[in-house]
Amino acid sequence: MKTHWFMLPLLAAFLLSGCTAATWRSVAQGMAEAGNGYQPYGATSYAATAAAQKLMVFGGSDHRTYLGCLNCSEYNSDSVLNSYGSYGSSYSSTSIYNTYGQYGSPYVPTSACNPYASSPPVVVDSAGNFYGYLTLNAYKGGAITNPKIVAWLHGVCGG
Repeated sequence: MKTHWFMLPLLAAFLLSGCTAATWRSVAQGMAEAGNGYQPYGATSYAATAAAQKLMVFGGSDHRTYLGCLNCSEYNSDSVLNSYGSYGSSYSSTSIYNTYGQYGSPYVPTSACNPYASSPPVVVDSAGNFYGYLTLNAYKGGAITNPKIVAWLHGVCGG
């Protein structure tokens, strides 16, 4: 895997800042801006759409398995930031934090952490708008490329 050394300070700052509500609002804003030119039909602003909508992750080969909410509070039971919940625990089968699981392993094709994933998780909002693939596979068409999101995902995936 190619290392982008210029991103290390950004990654360090992001990881050391903690996962506060403000950090996640920033991540949600970055997610909205990472839309690779996509704007939901009828939306006046892509960023405004993301800020107003719940951003959800779905995985599996058919993208029907719910993997949690990206921009929900760390106290929300379905937040990916809730380390005691089904979607933020490193032991849960429905968590991208589980390095041995289907969604967090560096070797499984449906994992966000596989740099060669063929069917990584998707991010959508509650209206069904597609925000991109949550993946370390930089060559996957439609992958989220926002540096904040990519840095966060590198931290989640352990590298």
